[in-house]
Amino acid sequence: MNTFTVILPHRRNAGNDAALRICLDCLIANTVNDFKLIIDAAVDQPLYERVNRMVRQADTEICVYLASDTFVAPSWDVPMLDIYAPDTFVTGVLVEPGAIGIHPDNVERDFGRKPETFRRAEFEAWCASGEAVVPSGWGWYCPVMYPRDGYFAFGGLELDLPGDHHGFAPADVALFDRWLAGGKQIKRAKSYAYHLQRWSQEDEQTHEKREMQS
Repeated sequence: MNTFTVILPHRRNAGNDAALRICLDCLIANTVNDFKLIIDAAVDQPLYERVNRMVRQADTEICVYLASDTFVAPSWDVPMLDIYAPDTFVTGVLVEPGAIGIHPDNVERDFGRKPETFRRAEFEAWCASGEAVVPSGWGWYCPVMYPRDGYFAFGGLELDLPGDHHGFAPADVALFDRWLAGGKQIKRAKSYAYHLQRWSQEDEQTHEKREMQS
């Protein structure tokens, strides 16, 4: 068994707390290997600073950065650990409902747009079916499996970077770029997770598009 640490920053508000409950239930039910869990729950604190702090607190070399509005599929950890190496960041397949734009490396499939409408059984059945494939590209920046020492050797998530890198999280993009420039690898596993998309933001939770379903 491989033991790893899940790094889970959480923005506290009523809607996002409901997502966290599903996130934790999926982690417990759907993770095969032993894991440790570090949660930092705050009303509003800088995300990247929190992630760096939690990775420092981890006492395992393997760390997985996960968002609290993201729900892992059964056995999600097995294919990621099969690929993991000290010189490799491992990404998975992020499935999203299309409440906002979908990155081309992700999969658009609507299994619900808020915690109370998430169709977990349907999502998990789809992940186990022949329909679920691995798209091209590196994958998204969360969930991602990091080697802890390598993460810090390449600077971790930088704070206060200017710009938004075309709408993507700039510190995540910058870390991936430095990692590749240093001769390291990013590999993608057939590991699925469902993302509610910016659900931590309260204005997103009440938007009319959350009532839609494709």
